[in-house]
Amino acid sequence: MNDFAGMEELMEDFLTEASDLLSDVDSKLMGLEKTPHDRDLLNVIFRGFHTIKGGAGFLNATELVTLCHLTENLFDKLRNGELSLNAELMDTIFAATGEVRQMFGYLSQNRQPEAAPPHLIAALHAALQKTENSGQTTEKARETAAAMPQPSVTSPQSPDGPDWNVLYQAVVGGGAPAPVPVIPATVPAQPALAPLAERRAADATAQKTNPGRRESDGAGGKDNTIRVDTDRLDQVLNLSGEIGLTKNRLTHLRTDILQGRSDAVTLRALDESVSQLDMLVVNLQNAVMKTRMQPIGRLFNKYPRLARDLARQLGKDVELVLSGEETEIDKTMIEDLNDPLVHLIRNAVDHGVEDPAQRAAAGKTAKSLVRLGARQEGDHILITIVDDGKGMRPDVIRNKAIEKGLIGPDSASSLDDEQSLALILLPGFSTKDEISSVSGRGVGMDVVKTNIEKLNGTILITSEPGRGSTFTISLPLTLAILPVLLLRLCNQSFAVPLSLVREILSISPDELQQVSGKATIVVRGEVLPVLPLARLIGWDATETPEVGVLMQVGAHSFILSADGFAGHDDVVIKSLDTFRPKGVAGVTMSSEGEIVLILDVKELLDEVRGYSA
Repeated sequence: MNDFAGMEELMEDFLTEASDLLSDVDSKLMGLEKTPHDRDLLNVIFRGFHTIKGGAGFLNATELVTLCHLTENLFDKLRNGELSLNAELMDTIFAATGEVRQMFGYLSQNRQPEAAPPHLIAALHAALQKTENSGQTTEKARETAAAMPQPSVTSPQSPDGPDWNVLYQAVVGGGAPAPVPVIPATVPAQPALAPLAERRAADATAQKTNPGRRESDGAGGKDNTIRVDTDRLDQVLNLSGEIGLTKNRLTHLRTDILQGRSDAVTLRALDESVSQLDMLVVNLQNAVMKTRMQPIGRLFNKYPRLARDLARQLGKDVELVLSGEETEIDKTMIEDLNDPLVHLIRNAVDHGVEDPAQRAAAGKTAKSLVRLGARQEGDHILITIVDDGKGMRPDVIRNKAIEKGLIGPDSASSLDDEQSLALILLPGFSTKDEISSVSGRGVGMDVVKTNIEKLNGTILITSEPGRGSTFTISLPLTLAILPVLLLRLCNQSFAVPLSLVREILSISPDELQQVSGKATIVVRGEVLPVLPLARLIGWDATETPEVGVLMQVGAHSFILSADGFAGHDDVVIKSLDTFRPKGVAGVTMSSEGEIVLILDVKELLDEVRGYSA
């Protein structure tokens, strides 16, 4: 059933804009909780609900309009000083934004949203009736209200008048039809919202009886659209135009050469045009790839609300601190990262940080900090989740894994601390003895590992008992234009990221020294291990390596030896979606038409730990 027949395109535009507005509102609400008297934040949130209400009114989504109207009125009283913000009121507001997002899920299926839960509507009405000074607005509040700009469009739908004309013109560039009046909900005032845990239990029951109401429903499915800065598109357009002019020049020169002209002037013009085309194509490749890159902050901004709600449910005081939001990553990767990051943040709040009493006993501040950050390091994106909680002990993890039958005692005894901590990524592993609505079933962390590996990434866990834990996700730039060094091995070319290369050396047999059974070379007083590329990828060496590449991967330096090298190039990585051998990040094609494997050096090193030459 389609409740919005003929309006599908407008609906898609509305959901795109409204979802971004709601995400911004959620982000501003987190800031408002810290600074409840910030008038600028109150105004921004008020305008967000007002705009969403206007679009919903144009689409005749009556229940969404009713909910947004009540919430908008609540913020009108807050910004005019008629109400004071407290924890109970914030719970009501967050519940309203959560319900708005669920209503977006209905709209994405072209269905009219169901009415908001009666207890939520009652809580909003009750909050609106609680005004300071017995409902009389203070002189300062009246002055503030008078200074606020009045809406230019009014309608029977609400006293404020939603911006239907403004929103409609922004979407389709035309005039808006007359809005359909909406009758406000008339639910009698009831006690304020139930405690958060009780509401979540009620939501879970409602979800079982009505599968259509899914908390994960957003603007519907996987978003196949992308927002691109117009400056980047202008750059692509300009480069395309210049390439067209260069192509015309080359066509003219080709005609001259075919007609027998091969003098120095013609050949020099040909060389200049080819060089110009080469530069323009490289610039165009870079510009096109940048159109797919999005700041990871668009994903990160969802999580402070998640951490806040879960912490309140568990009786903890947790703040999620973001950093590196401007780090750019491929849009498709951003979408696939959502589930792993949700699991890790929930894990940090539930398992990682202690409750206030435990923190006080340990001499820590009552508020816990969980830090979520991102940065680019070479050809990888690193995402870190750090908490200041109780940390993890490798011996406890090992014993728990043995107790649950996930590994045997002999295998456990051979694991180092890093490998022991990685046991929490196994399916069925959990340190909780009791199952709750949040954790204890042993699912979640194995999902994180599986999803990260699908992105050709890795996850590293470090922890210090009593101080906290760090989860580091490393993701390759699989869709970026990557500078690489081309190495030759048995007449086959391999590429390694140029960002890892420090120096290219020649290798002679008399320079090789054996240290603890491993081949090494001394480079400016530093003893470095030598790893043959053939052994690294599992080939049998047929020639004596003559070239060494001094590489730096993280804190480790080593020399990668090969038969020779064929220069460097900027390549576009083509991902191997259906079949990806270990240690291969992707493939590209050389200028001679040869397929070249791009090596994931970090993964190859992990595969050959303990290798002895």
